[in-house]
Amino acid sequence: QVRSFPCSPPPESIEAIPQSRVRMSRGVAIAAVLCGLVTLKTSMSFLTGVPTHLPDHRQGLRGSQSSAPNSASHGAEVLPGSLLAMGTLAAVVAARRRDASSVTMRLTRSQWYRKVKRISGDRAIFDVTVKKPLGIKLEPIPKRKGDTFYRGVGVSEVVPGGNTDILNEKVCTTEEDPGMWILEGDRVIAIDGQECVEASFDEIVKLIQANQDDSITMTLVRNTRSGPIRVVLLPGGETVTVRRNAKLAQAAEVAFGKELKYGCVDGWCGTCWHRERSTNGVFKPCCDLLTGDWDNVMPLVLTPKPERAGDAKMGEERGA
Repeated sequence: QVRSFPCSPPPESIEAIPQSRVRMSRGVAIAAVLCGLVTLKTSMSFLTGVPTHLPDHRQGLRGSQSSAPNSASHGAEVLPGSLLAMGTLAAVVAARRRDASSVTMRLTRSQWYRKVKRISGDRAIFDVTVKKPLGIKLEPIPKRKGDTFYRGVGVSEVVPGGNTDILNEKVCTTEEDPGMWILEGDRVIAIDGQECVEASFDEIVKLIQANQDDSITMTLVRNTRSGPIRVVLLPGGETVTVRRNAKLAQAAEVAFGKELKYGCVDGWCGTCWHRERSTNGVFKPCCDLLTGDWDNVMPLVLTPKPERAGDAKMGEERGA
């Protein structure tokens, strides 16, 4: 019997710019306005020949007369100040543009977690809408030894270059898409809101084929502590899906397609250190394992942040 299935909550918006950035931006704007006023005042004084400072009236009381400077002599004094103010304003604007270009908005751990609905057994339920053709391979999930229940149908492969792979890149790497993404091992439990928890492989295929739209919404369930992990290596964006307890070095070698060398074997030299984008944690490919501590609702996005020591270099042995 077909019945509606609850959908995951809507994704949260991308993290706002920190308050320190906001305060700095306000300060820059105020400085720009002040510089503009100074420039306007000095420019008008240069054109009209009116001095920027009033004469000393005390000299008039003593019988001396204060004469206003002529426009030529006054302009010679005002013009450097005007140019200085204009130069300051240009420098402030250039600095503001550099600051704006350096601001990057990234999802936090809590924002990733809000994309899914948690259920028992370290599992998460969420919806994903993918354009057709989907670009994934579905297979019945094999039973484990001692299983007495049907394990359902799951995603066995994400086809490189397919629509699901493109969606995953927009969600995991560039964060252009605020939705969720598909990982190998995800179990299909609903198609377009129609539950298929106990449906066979053929029945799920029929549900997909019955869809006449340009896209399909699948409800998936993921084991967040024992399922595989998607690793993204920046700045190139190389990706690989690995099993738990695999070495991070093996994931990097698969992603780059070649054997990598390191300056040490326990991370002390610092040449291979990486920072994770959402948590800012330090990962050391030469020795770290991908254990059950990582919640695979988030991709593991790593950026090189080496702490160089001695003559060691990234990817090379000491002395190379």
